[in-house]
Amino acid sequence: MGILGKVLAVISLILVLWGVYLGYAILTMSPQISGTWGHVDENSVELDINVYFGKPLPISGGIEEAEVYWAGIKIGTLKDLKIGFLKENARGVLVLNSNEAVNALKEHIRNGERSEVEVKIRGSIFGLPLLRGSFSQPLETELLSYISNVSIESSGDLIKTPAIEGMPSQWGEVKEDTIVILSDVNLYNPNSFPLPLFGIKYTIDANDYQIAQGELLERVTIPANGRATAKIKTLVDTTVLPNVIAEHINRGETSELTLKLSLGVKVFSREVTFELPAVKKTVETNIVEELNWALSR
Repeated sequence: MGILGKVLAVISLILVLWGVYLGYAILTMSPQISGTWGHVDENSVELDINVYFGKPLPISGGIEEAEVYWAGIKIGTLKDLKIGFLKENARGVLVLNSNEAVNALKEHIRNGERSEVEVKIRGSIFGLPLLRGSFSQPLETELLSYISNVSIESSGDLIKTPAIEGMPSQWGEVKEDTIVILSDVNLYNPNSFPLPLFGIKYTIDANDYQIAQGELLERVTIPANGRATAKIKTLVDTTVLPNVIAEHINRGETSELTLKLSLGVKVFSREVTFELPAVKKTVETNIVEELNWALSR
């Protein structure tokens, strides 16, 4: 065998060994994703992502761009996630558009709180455009459960406040700047006399931002020691949601919802306003963990 033949044989052996190791690395690797929040404001959210492959990869390349879609709307882009030769990890920055995320939320609600999160990937290996693909994850939520199960006990001495025994709710019209919620407020009157209800003031605050306010649609009388249902219409102000998102992340992915209700009733022909105790609920997320779970499926 000549020198050229020996060189080609060595190169062939190296390529075979490289291919075997690459196949082994890809088949046995268990990638993990960790991240830390970067710059966050009402316009955009940045997530610094580190992908750990579990072992060195004998390739050079990376994801040039990954587009993130929610409910068919592009909400973010992952750029410049580079993979160095024989490196165990890669880093990149995911930039989310807060306003587009709110638009995707509207579409998610229009579809009955069912949608898909899809990631489209474009990348290269050794400069060759070999990485093309996408994956999706279905998403279902029950956002109205935070208000539908609200209950407030009666209080007071001579005149007791009506009790709230639930607020079954459903989504109404979704507009450019507002989302409508229609609720049935189940009321119990513990007094021995009827209470004509002429008004309800209802607000929802999230992280000190007022995101919704509601009002009574039609008057109703709560019978003595009896129950009645009051229909209210609540308008969610979607223009403040980008601020709420930013504050949610800055608080360690924790938000506090505060529901406030006041009832205007007539007691012996006299108008009285009852301020009911505020209801507070905590909303927590772990976006990075859920992203890692979705990618490892």
